[in-house]
Amino acid sequence: MLKIIADETKISEKRTELLVIGCFLNEDYSDLLNKFNEEISIAGKEIISHIHKFGLLNELYTFAKIPARKILFAGLGNKNEFNTEKSRIISGKIIQYAKEFKIKELSIITFNFSKDTIESFVEGIILSSYSFEKFKTSKNNNTIDKVSILIESNSKEYQKIINEISVICQAVNLGREISNLPPNECSPEYLAKIALDLKNQGIKPQIISFESMKDMRLNGIVSVGGGSINTPKLIVLKYEGTKKEENPILLVGKAVTFDSGGISIKPSDKMEEMKFDKCGGVNVIAIMKSLSSLKIKHNVIGIIPTVENMPSNSSYRPSDIIKMYNGKSVEVINTDAEGRLILADALAFGIKQYKPKLIIDMATLTGACIIALGSNIAGIIGNDEKLIKKILDISKVTDEKMWELPLLEDHHEQIKSKNADIKNIGGRAAGAITAAAFLSNFVENTPWVHLDIAGTAWNQEGSLSKSYNPPGATGFGIRTIIKFIMNESE
Repeated sequence: MLKIIADETKISEKRTELLVIGCFLNEDYSDLLNKFNEEISIAGKEIISHIHKFGLLNELYTFAKIPARKILFAGLGNKNEFNTEKSRIISGKIIQYAKEFKIKELSIITFNFSKDTIESFVEGIILSSYSFEKFKTSKNNNTIDKVSILIESNSKEYQKIINEISVICQAVNLGREISNLPPNECSPEYLAKIALDLKNQGIKPQIISFESMKDMRLNGIVSVGGGSINTPKLIVLKYEGTKKEENPILLVGKAVTFDSGGISIKPSDKMEEMKFDKCGGVNVIAIMKSLSSLKIKHNVIGIIPTVENMPSNSSYRPSDIIKMYNGKSVEVINTDAEGRLILADALAFGIKQYKPKLIIDMATLTGACIIALGSNIAGIIGNDEKLIKKILDISKVTDEKMWELPLLEDHHEQIKSKNADIKNIGGRAAGAITAAAFLSNFVENTPWVHLDIAGTAWNQEGSLSKSYNPPGATGFGIRTIIKFIMNESE
């Protein structure tokens, strides 16, 4: 595992494979470079004078004239334009460089001592170090073992920040690893086994079986998952961060391990991406795993309905009417609008069983959200503006971009059914919003936020290339929601 340490060793004395110096445009680095011998100082000043662009990397071999074997100068652009996202991107580029040249250990001179910059810099390091190679016979051995962040003082204080962010980013990489698994490897049962392994991570897991869900009348989950030989599961993860009688935060995540569309089958083009339809639920698993290590002083419940949506002689059908867990009847118009059915039951179940103070659900719910917002912005919709604002404020720090969509009476009208209480789609217009309108029927008056991450959960057509987001699942939303929970527990 990659180790990141805060190191007070003097720059001129640091023995390292690669010493990284970040350079802002038009800044004077004479004092820094003069700490080396004259030859290295002169060469360094010449290189810096030609770094006029953010992200530009230029190397200098030291030929053993200083303890560092090589210096890498990294362009940071204009100082007044530098922000936390650029900090992630440049640290990701540095890690990419190190991996390309098979560097196992490197040291970086920090260019800003603010907490936000250190956090984002560490995020870029850890997130960019991930790659999905589970099924490759020839493994990429270009892994980095250690990164030292060189600071002048207070290494214990900075190490605490580094350790905290490392836990959060490890959760993201865990989420990516599980989300990237193919459907023949990751069935609902396999996802349940991953959840059970959290028993030693300060989590109390419970798996509700297909037969038990039938008895409990969790008919939304039962109907969607009934068409597959891989039967559905309802995963419940309980974290007790305080002994106080405190209503928990409830996290709910959609985990369709493969979505064929069911009877309303999808087109074959890009159907292979439907292994990512489990990302919302996987995110919840990853978030729950991090809570004990972060010593979160709050009760949190994670609920993950997990199914495989397949066509067969036992599949649910268009025109079926399902009586949901909370008693509402739903007319099925399209079996490819399955995520909202399993989420609805999970939401209603969570409210009845745990009486949460607030609910956040995460789901790759609608292609309509991608049409509305593209592949780099998640939709956020809910019934509580204060809760929405809290999450949006944190998302601006994590740069997990979200945009609030309205939820009006007109949208509720679109999902009214002639044959049941509601129907599971409301037509093409405002598809992301009518999906949320559907879910709102199952949250009662509990403060609730829905994150539609269909465009952001994995790198797809239209996704921006970022150094810290390698191909595949992104783990989008994990950092934001963990930091939200941390704030709530303070």
